[in-house]
Amino acid sequence: MVAFDVLLEQVLQLPAEERARLAARLLRSLEPEDGDEVTGPAWEAAWSEELHQRLSDVDEGAEDLRDGDAALADARAWLDAQR
Repeated sequence: MVAFDVLLEQVLQLPAEERARLAARLLRSLEPEDGDEVTGPAWEAAWSEELHQRLSDVDEGAEDLRDGDAALADARAWLDAQR
């Protein structure tokens, strides 16, 4: 077993609250450095543009939409298969 698998096995034995804290810290470690972070009005503008593009793609039929219940069922099946 590689180090990642051993660590993952140990982490999964932690209580949910501690796993959540660890996950949050790991996600923060992936955020850009202070100088690269987009905040405030620039963040709002970037997300506004992204949302506009996504809605345009849906309106134009460029994206395949899925029923939410079906997507959740697929996600649950995938998670079950990972255990």
